[in-house]
Amino acid sequence: MTNKIARGPLTVPHIRIFPHHVKGFPSRDSLTTWLMTCLKARDGEYHLWSANSVAELPAGSVVLFRYANELVGEAVVKRYVREGGVGRSLSGEEEPYEACVWFTTGSIRLFAPPITIEEVKTLIGESPDIKVERGYYIIRDWSVYPKLLALVAQKGSFL
Repeated sequence: MTNKIARGPLTVPHIRIFPHHVKGFPSRDSLTTWLMTCLKARDGEYHLWSANSVAELPAGSVVLFRYANELVGEAVVKRYVREGGVGRSLSGEEEPYEACVWFTTGSIRLFAPPITIEEVKTLIGESPDIKVERGYYIIRDWSVYPKLLALVAQKGSFL
């Protein structure tokens, strides 16, 4: 039997934060409404305007949706491709995108109330430093995830 060593990027599911800001969504409510209605109606298809934002995103990874200094929800990745196309912005204008994520639609849910970045920092410690709002941060320590879910449940509920 031959022992083969895999080459290339490590494709282990992880937790990743996706930032959202005023340019794409004028308010937190506009993002949460879009996640629960439009993203689900699009069968979980989510466009990334820059392929450089996310190099890899293996199936089974959990994406936490961030607006300003809060995490508003989550979804589980079904598939990710670094191929582009043309999509529509929230205002309805056509815009090119460079990568696409498909989320399992049944996994898209909101945190009610949202979790603050300060609360998340207490769960993950200093690494990674998630202060900058526009970062696509990776959290590789899966022990953080059940703590996050417990915090959401303690503060409120999932929608």
